[in-house]
Amino acid sequence: MRTTLDINARLLRDAMRRARLKTKTETVERGLEELINTERRRRLIRARGAGYGLTFEDFLRSRRDE
Repeated sequence: MRTTLDINARLLRDAMRRARLKTKTETVERGLEELINTERRRRLIRARGAGYGLTFEDFLRSRRDE
């Protein structure tokens, strides 16, 4: 699907470089996938983590420690 977007050029270049992606399309798609996955994890933690005293921030911190 073709879509016209006005994206900050510096932000897009930085994301491409950090993620080692070659195209703008790859970069935007990766960003959307990450956003979706983050929200899924956030909802999972809210639904299941509450019983363990786990916050979303605790979950992210534990993933960084791996």
